[in-house]
Amino acid sequence: MTRTNNTRIVALIERAERETPFCDCGEPMAAIARDRQIWLHCTAHRSPSGGVIRRLLATLAAAGHTQRLIVDPV
Repeated sequence: MTRTNNTRIVALIERAERETPFCDCGEPMAAIARDRQIWLHCTAHRSPSGGVIRRLLATLAAAGHTQRLIVDPV
């Protein structure tokens, strides 16, 4: 990654956080990196720990919350 790309990525993250500071539920949003992508996620539902059932239930509960792809690598 070049310095120009890093600067562009930081600018995209800052812009996304400015445009969508809060989820529809009222909780703050945060940029989260996952699988070489950067997403803007509601902080009410962080990565769940525990067994398969617990993770499945957390995923279903998070479905109604705001999430937006910010950076998708080429």
